[in-house]
Amino acid sequence: MADSYQPNHDWERLARQIVHPQQIVVVIGATDVGKSTLCRFLIERGVASGLRVGFVDADVGQSQIGPPTTIGLKVFAPNSASESLEANDGDPDALYFVGWTSPERHLLQCAVGTRLMVDAARKSSSDFVVVDTTGYIEGDTAVVLKQHKIELVKPTHLVGLHRSRELEAIVGIFDDNDTVETHRLLPHRSVTAKNETFRRKHRESSFAHYFSDCVQEILPFDQIRGQRTPFFNGRQANPKEQEMLSNFVDDHILYAEWVHRSLALVTLDVLPSLVQARLKNHLSLKNVAAETPHYFEHCLVGLVDGLGKTISIGVIDAVDFNARQLKIRCKVGTTARTKTVQFGRYRM
Repeated sequence: MADSYQPNHDWERLARQIVHPQQIVVVIGATDVGKSTLCRFLIERGVASGLRVGFVDADVGQSQIGPPTTIGLKVFAPNSASESLEANDGDPDALYFVGWTSPERHLLQCAVGTRLMVDAARKSSSDFVVVDTTGYIEGDTAVVLKQHKIELVKPTHLVGLHRSRELEAIVGIFDDNDTVETHRLLPHRSVTAKNETFRRKHRESSFAHYFSDCVQEILPFDQIRGQRTPFFNGRQANPKEQEMLSNFVDDHILYAEWVHRSLALVTLDVLPSLVQARLKNHLSLKNVAAETPHYFEHCLVGLVDGLGKTISIGVIDAVDFNARQLKIRCKVGTTARTKTVQFGRYRM
């Protein structure tokens, strides 16, 4: 949020209309239209007006609050100076792990995570909440995601930054909605385009900053449940069962667990689909999930406590199937409180 900018007349007029207590603002638009900069302007106007401002950063690819692949919340105290906003930049007060740098194939996580972070902002007594979003607006799937996200968040103001009419499929249906006021603005004239190299370096820098004070900790299989993964939700196979399964598939089975009429296993080599089908039929199973150790290594995960809150994200450095434990790089003291491990698609 450190980009310099000069507010224009449209921004000033918008601020007079929407920067008030008990308002939730969602900002949408394509990439490189100045969404994040407008959000910063609204946050600064909010705190200058004596409001406690909650900023929900739902841009999972170019995160400002928290690392990429997450939706972060930062709460700013009333009358914070501009320098204070920049100093706080990047340190989340709450976090939701999506697991990828784009909403595509992660629509539910993006919608649910945004709503949960808005709820967290309100629970923190934020008077004014600003929600930044990704530039994912084109195509039927993008339209559906944005519309459902708006329905879930229930903003009082919806701000669309557009060059032409690219947002009408999203914004149009809310024009006659009495609970939300829509605003359409042109991009700020000083907005500059950022190429993919810049975006990649920004993600790398954000990850480096987040993991700079992380350490490797041990997380026993028996302590956790798995989410967005077939593992860590069933009964672990005993040695005799593993030996039987190894003989059947003609490969060394490192780990296996049973869930109702399902089997999840880890083998040294990739298990051919034909062998998986034979195993499934032989044991009358509904599903067989087979992975190699590579599935776990360098996988980005969300670490969640018993209250369902994300404590930290982490990276699986290694997995010890004999000791039945994960070696995870994360914030100090995280694994002692972890009850659920959410697997993402992103690999470090």
